[in-house]
Amino acid sequence: MINQLNIAEKRVIFCILSQIMKADNILNPAEIQLLDSVFEEFQLEISEFDHMDDLSFDELYKEYCSFSIETKEYANRLFKRMAECDGYVDPREFALIQKLAQCSH
Repeated sequence: MINQLNIAEKRVIFCILSQIMKADNILNPAEIQLLDSVFEEFQLEISEFDHMDDLSFDELYKEYCSFSIETKEYANRLFKRMAECDGYVDPREFALIQKLAQCSH
């Protein structure tokens, strides 16, 4: 699946993962490790995110909703992994994932 993602999809997924990680205001080492591994797997470069730091969750959500069903299913698995990787799914993380699930159909 990862090879089928375009750069824009990778950027949006990565930024959403970052927002899920930050939702509980605790940067757990397991979360950072997962984010680092996704960054590497996606073969992203930091310079590609200069304009994306300012994107709100709502803007990312709109982009995410335009993804194919297969891309959303792949991304949803990553989002769930991010929320669970520190051993506790914070309600704020869960709320973001629930919002994303609203456009997954």
